[in-house]
Order: sequence, then C-alpha cells, then structure tokens
Amino acid sequence: MTGSRVTNGCMAMLTAVAMASTAVSAADDSRPTVPGGVYDKPHLDDTQERGTVVGGYIDHELFWNDERKTFDQHRFIPFIHGTVSDRVHVAAEIEFEHGGNVGGDGEVKLEFATMDITFSEAVNYRGGVILSPLGRFNLIHDSPLNDLSNRPLVNREIIPTTLSEAGMGLYGVVYPNDSALLGYEIYVVNGFNEAAATSLRSGRGSQKDDNNDEKSIVGRVNYSPVLGLDLGVSGHLGAYDDAGRERLTIVAIDASWNRGPWDARGEFATASVDAVPADSRSGYYGQLGYHFLPGAIDIFPNSVFTVSARYDFIDLDTRDETRYTFGLNFRPEEDTVMKLDYEVWDNDDDKTGVVLSVASYF
Repeated sequence: MTGSRVTNGCMAMLTAVAMASTAVSAADDSRPTVPGGVYDKPHLDDTQERGTVVGGYIDHELFWNDERKTFDQHRFIPFIHGTVSDRVHVAAEIEFEHGGNVGGDGEVKLEFATMDITFSEAVNYRGGVILSPLGRFNLIHDSPLNDLSNRPLVNREIIPTTLSEAGMGLYGVVYPNDSALLGYEIYVVNGFNEAAATSLRSGRGSQKDDNNDEKSIVGRVNYSPVLGLDLGVSGHLGAYDDAGRERLTIVAIDASWNRGPWDARGEFATASVDAVPADSRSGYYGQLGYHFLPGAIDIFPNSVFTVSARYDFIDLDTRDETRYTFGLNFRPEEDTVMKLDYEVWDNDDDKTGVVLSVASYF
C-alpha cells in the first residue's frame, strides 16, 4: 500500500544512501524519493552503521478461472543490504520464482545487485545489475506494496517488469523549495536484444554480454511538488538488433496521488521498434483505492481494509487486451496483505475469474 507508506512516512531509511533512490529531505525526513524503492524496505534500520542485513518478501496465489485452477508459489525474494560506510552501500535482490528451478518449472535469478557511492545528495554513482527506472511501477513492483495481485498489463508487455539491466550511471535528488522534491536516475545499460522484435518481455537483454556494440540509455525524472503527489517521465533508448542498427524507444509517464484514505495512480507507456511490422505498441492503466476500518480488529491494531479498482489496456499492434480488476484486501500489518481480486477480461472469458493471494515483507 504505497499510499500508506507515503502518508505515514513508512520509516527513516539508511540516512546516507537514501539520498536518491529513497532520498530524504531535510525538511521532511519521512519522505523517500521513491516510496517502496530499493532502500525503503521494512527490514532496514537507520541506526545501521556498518554491516549486512537480510530481509525480503514472499507471495503465494490461487488462480480460479476456466483457464487455470491452481496454486502458485510465485515468489520468494531475499534482500541483502550491506553498509560499507555511510557513503558506500551494496544492495541485492535474489528471486526464486514458481518454487525455483525445480525440473525446469521455475527460475532463480538476480533481480538486482548494485554498488552505490554517495558524493553528495544530488550526485550518487550506481553500478551493477540495475532495477531500471522505466516507469514508476518497475521501481515499486514488490507484491506487499501493491493492493492487487496481478501487475498491470502495460507493466508486463510494454515495460517488461521486472526490468533489470547491467550498467552504470548516476542518481540524485534536489529540493526546489521546502515542500517540493526533484529526483533523477540515468544509466548506460546493455539494453534489449533481438527478441524484442516480437515481444519486449522476451527481449530483455543479457546481464553478461551485450548483443551489439551499442549501448542503451534509461532514465527517469520525478517531481513531487507536495507530499502525496508524484509525477514522473522516463525513457529507454538504444539499439536492439545484433548489428546495432535498429532502434528501440520506450517512453513512459506516471502519476501517483494520495490524500487521507484515498490513493490513485496510473501509468502510460509507448514503444517504437524499428524494422518490424508491429513497430508501435502502447498501454496504460488507472487505479483507485480507498482504505477503511483502520484498527477495527482488536487483535490487529495496525490493520486496515482496502477496496481497489483498476482499468488496464494494451495495444500490441497485432492485438489488444482490456482487463477490469476489482479487489478487496485486508492488512493485519502494513507489510502483510491478504488479497481477493475479481478480474474481468474483454474477449477472453477463460481468464475471467478470481485471484486469492497473500504477500508479506519479512
């Protein structure tokens, strides 16, 4: 529930490293640049001076529709955060998906692994396997943060979340005035490969070798004029084919807002892929949530209920998809959630059905 994390301030995180990915304003030390981002996790403690801490999250789902009736141990995600000094930090996330690589059924991968060096609040170096700042959702994709079980369609097919890329670059934050925050991230990365011609999700590039001699650039700028409102624009540009001649361009805009029990968010992205018939792809989503009955259950004094609705649309040039999702969830604690969603798909009745899931940080 990212809205709650903003309004309640979540917690103070890693005082020095939080300068950008979760930068903290001197005027409001509870305000991260990206609530729920790399350094805004429940297991982190701002009293940590040196050493390594471990945390993570888990999610588990039951799908019940005409296409699938199954349990899915979707993710088990350990986080590792190391404080080398107040200006040098290492962070990593390891993903065990669908039970891990058991009989080829799941996978184990490095979601991100970065080394950050802080020169000033406005200038920080980051290198490694980077969680690409393409859209806002890719930065806050953790299941316990989100009020609905499945990720938006645009963040599967246009911005292939989770998008992680090998590279290096800079990030930082400045404060135009006492109430505003301006953050940025920009990196040079390996980029996508030739499979992007048919599927951007399949075209996510290697973390070991670039398939061409050209490099891609990915970056995002976000502006928060006041606490509770965040606006972002991001882009990804580079060659994707083996010869390094054909370009792939992805542009995204995002917005999030929360006030009291209400929160809203949305994202739009469009992709242009050179030299293929389906050269233009786009999508967007809009989501509204309302949080109610805080602390209504005596044995869970920090509990809250949430109702949510989301509209998803993607146009892949060769086909389009529309999905409506209605959800009710219960959080016994802010970082633990039980979700019940009903999804309605246009022109695909087999996918219409119920998703029951649980997720928690630890």
